[in-house]
Amino acid sequence: MSEKSLNLEVRDFGPIGRASLELRPLTVFVGPSNTGKSYLATLIYALHKHFSQFDSSSWWHADDPIRRVLLKSGNQLVLDVRKIRDGWSREDKKIQARGQSVDVMRSRTWELSETFRELLQRAFGTQGAMLRMEIERCFGSSIRQLTRNGKRSNFQLLIRRQPTSIDDGNSGCIEFKYSNSAQSVSIPDGFDIEVEGGRRRFAELEMEFGQFNAQAELEPEFAEMFNLPVLHRVLREIVSPGLFGRFGWPAHYLPAGRAAFFDSFDTVVGSLIDQASTLSAIPPIVAGVNTDYLRQLMTLAKLKPEKRNSPLSGIEERILRGSISVDTQDEIKFPQFSYKPVNWAGQELPLKNASSMVSEVGPISLYEKFIVKKGELLIVDEPESHLHPVLQVELFRQLVRLVSEGKRVIVTTHSEWVSEELANIVRRSKLEERLSRVAEPKPGFDEIALPEADVGVWRFKEGGKTADSTVEEVPIGETGLYDTGFDDVAISSHNEWARISNALGDDE
Repeated sequence: MSEKSLNLEVRDFGPIGRASLELRPLTVFVGPSNTGKSYLATLIYALHKHFSQFDSSSWWHADDPIRRVLLKSGNQLVLDVRKIRDGWSREDKKIQARGQSVDVMRSRTWELSETFRELLQRAFGTQGAMLRMEIERCFGSSIRQLTRNGKRSNFQLLIRRQPTSIDDGNSGCIEFKYSNSAQSVSIPDGFDIEVEGGRRRFAELEMEFGQFNAQAELEPEFAEMFNLPVLHRVLREIVSPGLFGRFGWPAHYLPAGRAAFFDSFDTVVGSLIDQASTLSAIPPIVAGVNTDYLRQLMTLAKLKPEKRNSPLSGIEERILRGSISVDTQDEIKFPQFSYKPVNWAGQELPLKNASSMVSEVGPISLYEKFIVKKGELLIVDEPESHLHPVLQVELFRQLVRLVSEGKRVIVTTHSEWVSEELANIVRRSKLEERLSRVAEPKPGFDEIALPEADVGVWRFKEGGKTADSTVEEVPIGETGLYDTGFDDVAISSHNEWARISNALGDDE
């Protein structure tokens, strides 16, 4: 999907007084403990969950104003959906004429009818309560508990997407506002439509639209009501990503303390998932990010044997020095996770009995291999946990590789080694650009590189007397490093050593 500016503003949420940031393919949160890094990461995850699912049971009701729009203007909405199909058909013909194979089908620009604009305004405008419930589910707390002064009305967020140039298909800034369970969205006259999956995915949607149109012609009453599954498909896979960018795509959250989950996985995971994290008026007793994590691990029980025996991932090869395997016995519903080091002659070890490093990093490898798809977001809370500095750097390199493969990554970190390696990765991109203009032979450098425009480092700062933290972007400084504040600790320790040494004088 083409990249456009995607900005998020948050006020009075958890420890955060105010945060304003641009989400990029690689986004890094740094700063002292208890300043809101995990709060913001979890909120971003909740926004992805909300905008990427559009479960019909959550907003389709007999007295819903959306239904009244459909009943009144179904024929016009059918024409709007046909515009999507026609746009894809034109794009597909161009691609075939060029003999190309692409991952994303695009059509510029989808100009909305007033009816469809009204439908979208109502669809998104009536979702405030559902967004609140999703946020409460992910945190396992009520909005009132999560808001700084205990008043739900003070928590505010704003999503803004600004076209990158006047040539962009979107004719204006797209904004989504949320406050006190009320939300609104500004929708431009037209915007680009894109679908991940290339021609095969396009063919699936084309077939659905064709079936709907044929049914509507045979039975006109269906055209009046519109085909609800197709509408949800349009909202979920076209409109939401078109309006909200990557917030309309799935996200995956790997919480801190990943190793601890394996100690009790077999005995409590079933009841925890079934009972602790559901969308209801009562906040769940367990954070939804944790139960979502366990639920996704459970889906690995359905892996086919050939997938389970796939080649080592980069993380397995470079960090774990061994393979993480998934096995499922017929009489057990849950997957069993094991670890086998390279050149290990004995039996595989249950993952819960492996070292803390292996059981912390193992889930990241499983997500890399089996769960996170191109275009989706992976959020990793403190990936450096239980890792030697050498392996912290190597793991971060592997996460950057995911970005270069078209995935998106957010990490929270307290590691100086990670921040310094990130600076190398960005500067290496500048070096590669310079070397591309140099005749062979060229000096060899590690191939892991990202342009600065694809990287965002955001520092969370303590608020002093007000106790509310603020968030500011950290650019690469004159030294070629990100000023994350980690060096302050080393400098302070060295200065204290020097002060003690001066006091000792010749006594040593």
